[in-house]
Amino acid sequence: MGQKVLIPVKQFPKFNFVGKLLGPRGNSLKRLQEETLTKMSILGKGSMRDKAKEEELRKSGEAKYFHLNDDLHVLIEVFAPPAEAYARMGHALEEIKKFLIPDYNDEIRQAQLQE
Repeated sequence: MGQKVLIPVKQFPKFNFVGKLLGPRGNSLKRLQEETLTKMSILGKGSMRDKAKEEELRKSGEAKYFHLNDDLHVLIEVFAPPAEAYARMGHALEEIKKFLIPDYNDEIRQAQLQE
């Protein structure tokens, strides 16, 4: 079971959502995955640090890089029996929303600064 969650970069172009989602050394995203028992991937245009490489891969036409044509998003995947999968997905969606608020001084950012 998979769900795309768009990252609001068009509404807030100056805010670094990818940095907030990843956190120091990717710890925030890892912790979120462990807590929700899901797999999360940041995909889409702007998901790679090297813009030139991203453009090159996007133009390559390889299936595994098709996501680079999409808007920036988080793909949440759950592998579990249906009832449990829906519960995990619900929890993951609830948690990911907290990271998509463009606030520089929220609890998430404060916790990341302490790491």
